[in-house]
Amino acid sequence: MLQWNKIGIPHKGWEYLGIIDLFEDAYPNECAVYIQCEMCGKERIRYVHLLKHAEYDGVMRVGCICASKMTNDYVTPQEKEQSIKNRMNRRRNFMKREWKFKPETGSYILRYKGEYITIMRSKFGSGYGVIYRGEQRWKYQERKISDFFTAKIVAFELFEELYKSKRQLNSNLDEMKLLGFKINH
Repeated sequence: MLQWNKIGIPHKGWEYLGIIDLFEDAYPNECAVYIQCEMCGKERIRYVHLLKHAEYDGVMRVGCICASKMTNDYVTPQEKEQSIKNRMNRRRNFMKREWKFKPETGSYILRYKGEYITIMRSKFGSGYGVIYRGEQRWKYQERKISDFFTAKIVAFELFEELYKSKRQLNSNLDEMKLLGFKINH
């Protein structure tokens, strides 16, 4: 699979499309799945950087070093990979948190970063739902949430999505205050 020496494969001028963590949806004790870098042939790549080029048909799946060389950007691929690693560390720590069972409601509650997240059983008997900041999720990857572990994954995803938007809103409000705008809450 060594492409660096092949004629017709561009070495520079690639456009960065994004990154995929092959372990993102892995369950604990699940066998790891890695791929091989399509440019240099290095094996065991977990964080796959996606690149495209006008003179190449398709998307190239490469490791961080090849992505940096091919895009001539030695910052973005490393920042994206570090960001996804940080997110996975947050997720790993989140998944270790202890949920409190509330027998009166039959639900589980977690206080995380000053916010409350609820996991509850479906009133129809099978499955779980997640509630955070007024949002409800009853499905994960287009399927009913069938177990508590998956419900915790959904709780993390929902928290990340809504907490991040809340932080961004607060950041924008702080910036407006600095510029002298009066903010009414």
